[in-house]
Amino acid sequence: MSAQEKGTGAQKAPLKVAIREFLPPYVYEKAKSGIEVDLVQAILSEAHIPYRFIQLPRIRMIQSFEDGKIDGLLTQNAEASSVGCVTVPYITHHNLAFTLADRHLKVGSLADLSHYAVISFSGATRYLGPTFAAAIKDSPRYTESGDQGTHIALLYKRRFDVVVGDQWIIRLAQRRYMEKTGVYHELTGHKIMPASHYVARFHDQKYCDAFNQAYADLNAEGTLADIWNSYKARILVDAAPPAKVH
Repeated sequence: MSAQEKGTGAQKAPLKVAIREFLPPYVYEKAKSGIEVDLVQAILSEAHIPYRFIQLPRIRMIQSFEDGKIDGLLTQNAEASSVGCVTVPYITHHNLAFTLADRHLKVGSLADLSHYAVISFSGATRYLGPTFAAAIKDSPRYTESGDQGTHIALLYKRRFDVVVGDQWIIRLAQRRYMEKTGVYHELTGHKIMPASHYVARFHDQKYCDAFNQAYADLNAEGTLADIWNSYKARILVDAAPPAKVH
């Protein structure tokens, strides 16, 4: 029995599913490829759910869904909202606190963020949960910005002491900045928080059920692991520091 027969039923019009904007290695141009794109495409295809990706900034993703303008949205903290239903976690981000290595800043725990000016991605206090939100409450300056590519420049110029973000997103942004400007500084990544596991959210429970079944089937047969592994070698090369910096 197909996932559609198990839960979705006939669905003529494609669901409008909100996905993040350009954010390598998870979402590339026009949501045509990327780790998250490939994972979700495989799951929705297995579930026989017609869909259309709508790329939006993080905050607009949530607002559009809660306003009923979007049928589903991706990369959500399961506890951040009570609207609609949630799927099983399908993607994991390992968020680190990054500092300039030559500054030798002490960031051994979330509590240490209270001593520094911190910048993170839009919605970080909602996506990273209450422990992170409490940790940056006493920070002398805390800012969220949707364009994580600019975080590297702000860190290099010492406008902020700490950047909090996914390890691969920040490393790739650092590499792109070096290729654009020729400027490269070594970063230290501080592991001060557990991995973040994200879910998808739909208004209709039958789509959550179908998504979950498709995820379980693809995970069992190794398809999802193959997608991750296909990107791993590319990421390690793309995010590697330059052999020599002038």
